This record gives sequence, C-alpha cells and structure tokens, in this order.
Amino acid sequence: MADRLAEGRAGPTNEALRPSTWLPLHPARLASWGGSLWVRFALVAATGVVFLVHVPVLSHYFFGDDFVPLADIASRSSARYVKEAFLLQDVTPNWRFLTSLFYLGTYRAFGLDAFPFMLTSVLVHTGTAALIFRLVRRVTDEVWPAFLAAALFGLSAAHVPTVGQVTAFNNVLAAFLLMLSLVTLYEGLVGERLRWWLPVSIVAFAGAIAANDSAAVLAPVPAALVLWQVGRVDGWWRDRRRLRKLALLSAPYALIGGAALIGFAACRCTEAANEGLYGAGDHLIANLMVYLGRLLYPIGIEAPGHVGAAHLAAGVAVGVVAIAALARGPALARIAVLFLLLALLPYLPLKFALAPRYVYLAAIPFSILAALLFVEAARYGSRAAPMLPGALVLVALGVLGLQSWQSVEQNQIFAAKTDDWRALVTALEERHPDLPEGSKIYVRGGPLAMPLLQFTVLPSVGEVLWGGVVIATVSEDEDTFCLPPGGEMHVLDYDGGLFTPVTVSEAPDGPAVAVTCPPSAPILP
Repeated sequence: MADRLAEGRAGPTNEALRPSTWLPLHPARLASWGGSLWVRFALVAATGVVFLVHVPVLSHYFFGDDFVPLADIASRSSARYVKEAFLLQDVTPNWRFLTSLFYLGTYRAFGLDAFPFMLTSVLVHTGTAALIFRLVRRVTDEVWPAFLAAALFGLSAAHVPTVGQVTAFNNVLAAFLLMLSLVTLYEGLVGERLRWWLPVSIVAFAGAIAANDSAAVLAPVPAALVLWQVGRVDGWWRDRRRLRKLALLSAPYALIGGAALIGFAACRCTEAANEGLYGAGDHLIANLMVYLGRLLYPIGIEAPGHVGAAHLAAGVAVGVVAIAALARGPALARIAVLFLLLALLPYLPLKFALAPRYVYLAAIPFSILAALLFVEAARYGSRAAPMLPGALVLVALGVLGLQSWQSVEQNQIFAAKTDDWRALVTALEERHPDLPEGSKIYVRGGPLAMPLLQFTVLPSVGEVLWGGVVIATVSEDEDTFCLPPGGEMHVLDYDGGLFTPVTVSEAPDGPAVAVTCPPSAPILP
C-alpha cells in the first residue's frame, strides 16, 4: 500500500492524470489567454454555479432540532454556555465546540433571523468547493479535473439539505477545515515550506474535530498525503531520514485524532455510547451500501439495515470503482478511497435513522474520485475514438446539471418544511408577545402535531420565544388540556395556518376543557 501511495515520483504533477490535447479548451490551446486566467475562470465558474444553486437556501428558516441549541443558549449566560459546550455538558449529544461558538455568536447577534445562519453555511460550503479545486489543480496540474471535482461536490444532491439546516452546519464547517488542512499540508510538502504551512494544517485539522467530533477518524488521510510525498524516491523505506520525516509529519494528526477518539470513548458522553442508537450487526454493510448508493444516486434514503435496489446497485458500482482505484491508482485516487471509507465509518453503526448529512464529508473524496474517473476514461477513450472524450465532457456536464436540478428540487421540499416552523413561530409571537414563565401553549392540528417533537424540540421553541414556556402540539380532535401549575394556558387551532385562539373553560361540555395534570419534569436542564 505504501509503495502504491508513493507512486508518481516525477514531481507534484501526476503524469497518469495529465490529459493530452483531447480536451476541449485545453490550457495548451489557450496560451493566448494565459494559464492563470484560465485557472481563475474555471475556479470562478465552479464556485459561482455552486453559490447560485444554493441561493434559494438563503430563504430557509429554522427546522426542528435547530431550536434545541438556541434554547440552550437562551436559557443561560454566554460564559456558562461556552464552558458547558467545551466540557460536553450542553444539550448537544456530541462535541461540536466550534459549531457551538458559531451558534452562540450568531444567535446573540441576530436572534431568530435565520438568514445569517444560512448565508454563512452557503459561503463555507462554496469555500470548501474552492479548496477542492485548489487541491486537485495542484496535484494534477490540470484544470478540468479540478473543475469537475469542485463542481460535483458543491452541486451534489446527495447531502441535501445539509447546507440549508442549522444543526447540520457542523458537517459544513468540519469539511471546510479538513480541506484547509489538506491543502495547506500539500502546499507545504511540495513547496518545502512546512515551517509556515504545517502549523496551519495541524490547527485546521484540530478545528475540524472541534466542529464535528466524527472528523477524528480522518487522521490517516493527511498521513497518507505525507506518505505519498515523502515516498517519491525509490527505496525511501530504507532511508532513515525519510522515515523520520514521515513519522514526524504524520504524528501531530495521529496524536490529535487518537486523543480525541480515546477521550470520547473514555467519557462515554457522546451519542456513540448510546447502544440504542449505535451498535454492531448486519446493518453495517447495508448502511454502507445506502451511503455509497446515495452518493451516486441521490434520491431518497432508507432506514438503517435496509437498502433498496437502486442504492444497492449504485453502491456496488461505487465499490467496484473504489477497488479499481486502490488497485490501479493514481495516488490521489487511492487517498480519496481511504478518505471516503473513513468519512462514512462513524455513521455505519447507526440503528435509529440515516440522514443525507452523514454523506457530506464523504462527498468530498467521492467528487475527487469521480472527476479522476472521467479524466482517465477520456484519456483512454481518445485512443479508441477521437470523439469519445468530447462526449464524456458532455456527460460530465450533464451529470452536473442533473445534480443541480436535484439539489434545487430537494432544497425546495425542505424549504416547505421550514416554512411550517416559520408559520408557527410567527403566529405565536403575534398572538402572545409576552407570556409569564410556567405557561403552556397547545397548538391543535397542523403539520407539526407529531409525538417526537413534544420531548425537546417544541419546548425549545417556547424557551427561545419567552423563556420557561412549554409548547405542545396535539391532534385536531383533542379537547382536553392540562392546566400548568403556574402561568397561563392557551390553545390555538392550526386552522389552515391561521392559528385561531380557542376558548378554554373548566366546564366539561366546553369546546376545550382544562384539567389538572401531574407535573412533568423539565425538558431543558
């Protein structure tokens, strides 16, 4: 494996990836333009289309679990929130310290205005696409694979609605920091400027873990990048100086990632310690096929342990390509396969529910692998049929178009769901600008009358709006409501989104009857 990763010893450009002049608009044909101008044009094109496709995301509102960290912030001082987020004592069941700081600063500055949250997410997502472009461009010395990799990641519908959901921002931020770590590490290795770039890379990697603790398993990825560059000389494994360099450059990532994993395992304070949510079993392979299949065919996602025919076929196809890349190379493709498998590893044991956000990090290596596959196919195809490379370029652009269409469509579906929460919050604020602590509001009927929302999510909305007020949704035929031990009680009929007030009395024959119920334990600490 080490020998294979270390292939491509001629320099930073991997000749196996260098397309000849078969590509349309090849840089050699654009000498009059100037190479740097062509690179800038491709970068702007890739990041520009990624941003434009995600412009509708800016109109999204908060959704479900988004209110939980906001309620946590609203219920305590900033200093206490920062302390508890760092010590993993907040309501977030995983260590996402940097993400928590983002929630804190943005909520304190803008309150329940979702636009700043969404704008930041879209910009960071676009920035990750730019970093992918930079890495692939530097490794291959070509623009087309860099453009395809960046655009495919940025436009992929596989991870929708990750970019448009506040509580999924941990994935977006971790991906950006991880790519920043890889890009700066590579720049330091090929430019022999590790004194400047290595500290930036190490800090960025640590930041990725602080944004999303699952990134700790990705420590072997920068180590593989180091191995590739250090092992460019024949017989490098017999050179003590090179072995020492390999160990010294890989050690920081291994130590940071290993310490994080050991610490989380020892404290048993993350979701991974919950045996009801995580565990080994037959579902591991099925989950892997679902994730791999979703990356290639971004329609739907199954329950844990169940994989549909479409995702099974797509997952097998991705697996075959990954095995071929490991066997044949090039080195960047092998590193991408390692990256892909490690990115999915934390989410394979899930037993409760699968979600598109779990493939967000994996979409980075998948996009790189797909771009290299297109380029390699076009390079070999040019020998058999001169028109084939041009046809493959059209296919690649067609895939980007389909991904864009699916991203927009699936984001629209999610936007409609966030509108339900916008309508609820807006109506509650209009109907009851102020409520005393200990009050309770019932909403009868509507799209949010689901049992799971009653435990944490809806009480969090009440905490954010008033503090110490509980919100509950019930079925439209419910006519009995519990009087809170203190404060006020109000009932609203969803009434097609009008949220019409209902008169509540203690008379048994009234339209809504108030009764005394046993006190319940507080939802938020």
